[in-house]
Amino acid sequence: MKWTDIIGHKDQVTMLRHMESSRRMPHAVLFAGPKGIGKNLVANVAAAALLCSDQEERPCGRCHSCQQISYGSHPDFLLISPDGTNIKIEQIRMLQQELSMASFSGQRRVCIIDGAELMTTQAANSLLKVLEDPPGEIVFLLLAANKQMLLTTIISRCMVIAFQPLADEPLAQDLMAKGYLPETSEVAARLSGGRMGIALALLEPEGLALRNQALEMIQNLMDSKLEAVWHSAGVLEKMERNDILEFIKYVTYILRDILLLVTGQGKQLLFNIDVAEELCEVADMWSEKRLVTAIRAVETARRALLANANTRLTSEALLIRIYDLAREV
Repeated sequence: MKWTDIIGHKDQVTMLRHMESSRRMPHAVLFAGPKGIGKNLVANVAAAALLCSDQEERPCGRCHSCQQISYGSHPDFLLISPDGTNIKIEQIRMLQQELSMASFSGQRRVCIIDGAELMTTQAANSLLKVLEDPPGEIVFLLLAANKQMLLTTIISRCMVIAFQPLADEPLAQDLMAKGYLPETSEVAARLSGGRMGIALALLEPEGLALRNQALEMIQNLMDSKLEAVWHSAGVLEKMERNDILEFIKYVTYILRDILLLVTGQGKQLLFNIDVAEELCEVADMWSEKRLVTAIRAVETARRALLANANTRLTSEALLIRIYDLAREV
C-alpha cells in the first residue's frame, strides 16, 4: 500500500505527503467527497505512512508496521465504521476507552472514522469532546460522503480536504492499466461519475446488471403491451430502495443517451457506449420533446422515492408515463 497506488487526486496526495513528511499533520483531517471517490484508499495509505517505521520512504510497504496495516492487525490503527445504518455512541465510548490507554508502540496512533456523517447526535457530541482534547499523539481521519450532515463544531476542528470526481478519460486509462478491456473501462468510467470505487464495482461480473435491467425494461415498454408495465413494476417492488434508486439512475442515463442520438449528437458522448446499437434502434421511436418529458418524469419519481413514497405506486406511475410517451405521435 503506497502513495503510487492512488489514482488521481494528485493535489490531495501532494498535500498529505507534505504534511506527513514535515511532521505537520493536523490531529484531525476530514476527507469530504462522494461515495466511491477514493477517500478510503487515500486514508488507508495516509495511515500507513503515519505509522511506517521507514526513515526515507513512507509508507514503504515492507516494514512490520506496513504489513500489519495491510492485514488490518496494527494495534495502533483504529477503524470505526457504521454499525448498521449509524455509528453509535457505544462505538465512540469504546474508542475513548482504547485511547485512554498507552499506545502499543509508545508513539502515535491513527483512527479512521468511515462514514463520519452517519454518527448519531450522541456519538458526534462524544467524538467532539475527543477532538477538543485528544489523548496523546493521535491523528483522526474522518471520511464523509455528505459533509453537510456533520456537526459544524466537528468540521471546525478538522482540516477539510475535498475530493472531486476524476475526468472520464484519465479514469478509463487507469482502469485499462489495471488490465481491464478498453470498451468496458470506458463504460465504467462514464457511468461511475468519475469515482474509481464505483467504476471498479461496475467492472465486477454482475456490475452492470441493474443497467442492463433498465435497458431491457425500456425496450419491453416500447415493444410490448401494457402487461410489461405490471411485470416491471412487480420486479421493482421486490428490490431494496437503494437498488431501485440506482435502477432509476440508469433509466435516466439511458433516456439521456437516446436524447443525444435523437438530437444528432452522435455516439461519442454516450454513457452507455457498449449498447449504442440497441439505443439507436430505440431512438427511432422517440422525439426530443417526449424524451425531455420522460426524463422529467423519472426525476419526479426519484424524488418521490427519496421522500419514502410507496414503491409500487410510484413505479407503476412512472412506467405508465414512459409507456404512454413512447407511443405518442
